[in-house]
Amino acid sequence: MLALSPMEIYITVPTVVDDLDVLVWRMEKFHGVTAHLIGDRVKLIGSADKLLAAQNYALRFIGPESISLIHVSPECLSLFHVTGVIRHFETTFKVIICVMGLETVLLKGRKSDIERCHKTITELEVQCSRTSTTLTSFKLSNLRMLCQKFSVVFDEIPCSTPVQIALLTHFSSLLDPSFKVDNLLDQSPAYVEVYRKQCTGSSIPQTTEFVGQNGPVYKRTDATCVSTVPVVKEKRIESVNRENAPVPKGLNPTMVATRLRSVVIDGSNVAFAHGLQQKFSPQGIWLALEFFLKRGHTNVVAVVPRFRRGLGGELFDRLERKGYLTYSSSRVVNDEQQVADDDRIILQLAVECNGVVVSNDQFRNYREENEQFKDLIDHRLLQYTLALNTFLIAEDPHGPKGPSLSECLCIPSDPKSA
Repeated sequence: MLALSPMEIYITVPTVVDDLDVLVWRMEKFHGVTAHLIGDRVKLIGSADKLLAAQNYALRFIGPESISLIHVSPECLSLFHVTGVIRHFETTFKVIICVMGLETVLLKGRKSDIERCHKTITELEVQCSRTSTTLTSFKLSNLRMLCQKFSVVFDEIPCSTPVQIALLTHFSSLLDPSFKVDNLLDQSPAYVEVYRKQCTGSSIPQTTEFVGQNGPVYKRTDATCVSTVPVVKEKRIESVNRENAPVPKGLNPTMVATRLRSVVIDGSNVAFAHGLQQKFSPQGIWLALEFFLKRGHTNVVAVVPRFRRGLGGELFDRLERKGYLTYSSSRVVNDEQQVADDDRIILQLAVECNGVVVSNDQFRNYREENEQFKDLIDHRLLQYTLALNTFLIAEDPHGPKGPSLSECLCIPSDPKSA
């Protein structure tokens, strides 16, 4: 395999920014890059994908849309001395958290995100103040499991029973599908104030660039002021129209896939898998959608027979409005229910959009129906595992000799490979 050389970028930091040692430490700890503070610049070294995440984190740290100082009780604040808890809250609520003193926390980010995070911290405080609560062995076991699920080291959390119960209550609330949908799908446009300086070689450019994702670039030779740049919400259709995405330095252009495939999920198959084949469980569909949305896919849809619409309640209504769920046709004629074959609709939809199908169904009855179905079933059918309320697909879905999951989910820039 071709070894990729590390890339370097520089981020210019205004003098008014404090806690740069915290920023450097978190970029190394959270994003796996090497960070050095050199004068008024932070130098980042790492692979292209890690650099992008670290750079965006740094820009949100030094130039947030808004900030808020909140008072936090010492018992609740003890949680935010745990690295895993800080990272969990920052990831969940898309804010930056800095502990200031013994009873104060600084939140940085969008106003709406800060308000949601502040509300959750307030709820944690209420739980932490309840000294009469008891932590049973069952609850303790659940807390251990949820700490593992949310990447928090159990042995690092405070030993206080109220604090542990507060964290257990918080983690349990995140398992509610309605919270996950609102958190992941309700992404309004934001603004950030940034100082960014990129370096393509050993020399450092003399021009400061202010860059927003998918937005314009403003260049200044004077780095004493801040430019407010809109970060525009990515439209769903853009995930299948990334033809002209630039190839990062050091990467072989023939290896870079610039377009994400559309994803068609067999809703009934996933829902019954989550219900242990005994019942139709709508949450399984959300877990599958969440898996792909977190990977950056925006053209994702689950197909469900219309007669099961009532089983999904508010969750299905919300997903349908967002375009992440659709129904196969079903109607009643002369007291007889006529239901379209949702399997065929799933395959047809995936063929039309050159996407993948997510299902544990083998679709054997359709393989010889036509060449398009055969190619789809042989090469773009992804099977999954759903256990412990977690949806995942193996990194080698077609075995060790087949393409990786990332390769299956991308349309290569080389037309012959597609």
